[in-house]
Amino acid sequence: MFARLSQSQPAQGADVIARAMGALALIALAVIHVVDLPATLGPIPLVGIGYFGIIVASLGVAVALIARSHWLVWAAAGAVAVMAMGGYVLTRALPGGFLGDHGDVGNWRCPLGIAALSVETLIILLMVLAAWLGRVPAVSMAAEPRPAARPVPQYSQPG
Repeated sequence: MFARLSQSQPAQGADVIARAMGALALIALAVIHVVDLPATLGPIPLVGIGYFGIIVASLGVAVALIARSHWLVWAAAGAVAVMAMGGYVLTRALPGGFLGDHGDVGNWRCPLGIAALSVETLIILLMVLAAWLGRVPAVSMAAEPRPAARPVPQYSQPG
């Protein structure tokens, strides 16, 4: 009985660490977008609205990750990261701009953008790790031999 418990402990510890790192990465992503938010509010309101969406979604998913580990929460974390990455790429790659943002076309060396991409990559890698950790305990417990059943003692009845 204790052998099975000791085998699942590292996976539980790794899950807690992954959730903490994921929550911190999501908070960092929100902070990066808060820092860059004033530059997007005036001239490009649609990008500013997108920033608000990233900030709110990042903080909400971070709170959910702290509360519990579930594949839907990790999927939401990955979705936030992928959508933020997509916005970065679209605002720089499309020749006519994206959502009216013509100033960032070709600006691939933006320090806040590179920081955001790094954090988003970390979130995606943590999502993959969480998916992998979710499969490990089930595999290790299924491969483990079950203990033999103890025989039930037979008592004789008097008389």
